[in-house]
Amino acid sequence: MNDNNEATGYVVVGNKYAAVIDTMIGLVNVEAEARKLTNLPLICVNTHGHCDHIGGNWSFDEAYINFADLPVAKEALSILEIEAAKQQFDLKYPEFLPIDDGQVFDLGGVKLQAYYLPGHTAGEIVLLDRADRILFTGDGVIEQIWMQLPESLPIKTQIQSMQRIQHLRNEFDTILTGHSRCPEKAELFDHLLLAAIDLENGNTAEDIEYQWFGGTCKAHPYGREPRRIVYQG
Repeated sequence: MNDNNEATGYVVVGNKYAAVIDTMIGLVNVEAEARKLTNLPLICVNTHGHCDHIGGNWSFDEAYINFADLPVAKEALSILEIEAAKQQFDLKYPEFLPIDDGQVFDLGGVKLQAYYLPGHTAGEIVLLDRADRILFTGDGVIEQIWMQLPESLPIKTQIQSMQRIQHLRNEFDTILTGHSRCPEKAELFDHLLLAAIDLENGNTAEDIEYQWFGGTCKAHPYGREPRRIVYQG
């Protein structure tokens, strides 16, 4: 599901349940859109708490999130635009349910296993679909990762998080991010990890300055064409 090229969500269908991974900005009823694909009971799973990933949670009765991102989610759902939408359309957001590290969502024939990946946010997770060899990464492993946000953790933490799940690397061929225009090859994981290690080691000669909320930050290009970016504080 593509939300006006602002965010991407996914519907993964088993033979007993279907999972909606990220509800994007939520300008439309995501549950109703998912119903166009399946009549199975739906499970809503958030990769992290930013508003462009949990905005559509209002169309579900419950939604899963890593509780380390509850402060981020609370802030996201209190921004002026969402508060205005709540009032105008009488939107009610569900209580969150926790996601444990290693938790398995068994959809019947397809299992999604959650792994913590703190970095972009403290509660970022990825979901591994071993049957189809797909890793759903939200904003945790992405072409242009934002690490300059106030809630983002140090680059070193991103490295440690990726290294902690590096043993999964041979279990996926495709990466689907929270802002995908098309599927990414699994090598994106390798390229991002090397880029983060480069940054931690001070290899910043090719970094590019840019303005971020009135201040000057830097972007670290990496990988082959098209060039990827790590945004840093």
